[in-house]
Amino acid sequence: MKKPIRNASITFLARKYLGGRSRLGVSRSHILTLCGIALGVMALITVSSVMNGFRADIRERIIGTLSEMRLSAPDGKSIAGYEQLEERISVAGYHAAGVVRCELLLKNGDQMAPALVFGIDAQKQRKLSPVLQHQASGTALHGIVAGSLDSAEFMERGIAIGSGLAGELGLYLGDELQIISPIFNIPTPFGLLPKVEVVEVMAIFSAGMPEYDQSYCFVPRAIAQGFNAYADEVDYIEIRSDDPTRSRMHLKKLQPLFPDYKLEDWSSFDASLYGAIRFEKYLMFIILLFMFIIASFNLTGSLLKTISFKKSELGLLKALGYKDKELRQLFLRQAFMLCTLGIIIGLILSSVLLIIQDRTALVKLDQAIVLPVQIQISDYLLVIAVSYLLTWLSILLPLSRLSKINAVELIRRNA
Repeated sequence: MKKPIRNASITFLARKYLGGRSRLGVSRSHILTLCGIALGVMALITVSSVMNGFRADIRERIIGTLSEMRLSAPDGKSIAGYEQLEERISVAGYHAAGVVRCELLLKNGDQMAPALVFGIDAQKQRKLSPVLQHQASGTALHGIVAGSLDSAEFMERGIAIGSGLAGELGLYLGDELQIISPIFNIPTPFGLLPKVEVVEVMAIFSAGMPEYDQSYCFVPRAIAQGFNAYADEVDYIEIRSDDPTRSRMHLKKLQPLFPDYKLEDWSSFDASLYGAIRFEKYLMFIILLFMFIIASFNLTGSLLKTISFKKSELGLLKALGYKDKELRQLFLRQAFMLCTLGIIIGLILSSVLLIIQDRTALVKLDQAIVLPVQIQISDYLLVIAVSYLLTWLSILLPLSRLSKINAVELIRRNA
């Protein structure tokens, strides 16, 4: 029965040393450390959630235009018999559509601009790319802002063009323009000439990303196949699931079904942008971690001060039979009580701020763009684990001083 009583006394003394004479439960000497821990936790959670929000926002914009997953030939060649592959993918529970990709020139009068042209089946592609669907509201990230792909005329000679590219070329619905191949491969009596097609603007879309709006457009698949000299082939097949947030899991499910093909998810379509977002999150996490390290230095100083002032009491506890291990537990519990309180305060403050931002869109980057946030439990667990680890490291030095306390000498000095 002695051990539980002694353990209770250690916890009691830890609370007394932490609270001192303060009615708040934390002495003035520990308030600054508590604030540092709480602010450090709040900053880490808040910044991680904002970076998660940016990542989710970028994912929605990329998937909205370029689909979620892509199946292509491993050697980069075109895919024949793509309709059978589309059917197999559909049977597996996904939407699929073959796409032909061309780098062409658009010409309207004297205005000319390079463009990335995608040859599509409009009926199938709209199930994969929200950018080809009508915007539900003016605040939608992407969608058709004018015109439609529903008419049969689009499948004959229509084009859906990005809003930025339309503005650069001065195009409106119903305008005709030329699509020109940059390769001179059509033999004529006057030499080799580029292939030219005349199309009509049937729709103008917004992709939510300026670089896409400035360079992307969609045409009927047959027109794009003509520019690439394809008989009945596509460059790749775009795939979309019902849950784009789990694209890696879907890739693992599809890969065994198509072992002879290359499967990629959205993160590889614009790898530099996605890599920059991930790097920024890790970098910001490390930078803000220094705030917590400063608070840990404060904790080290506070405990060293407490040990120095309580030497006589600690010597008396040793004389009463407390071992160095039990005294270390005393200060270890004191430190973890302080750390736990700081973590709880930091988590509550950060969660309240994030929920307010998520529900009210209080902070905006400009009039149209809201600061995105996305709360992830993994970030909470990581911050809590790092907080306890840094707390443990910060008290190693104070704990090493406990073994140097000589109980007999202190009793003689105070006798």
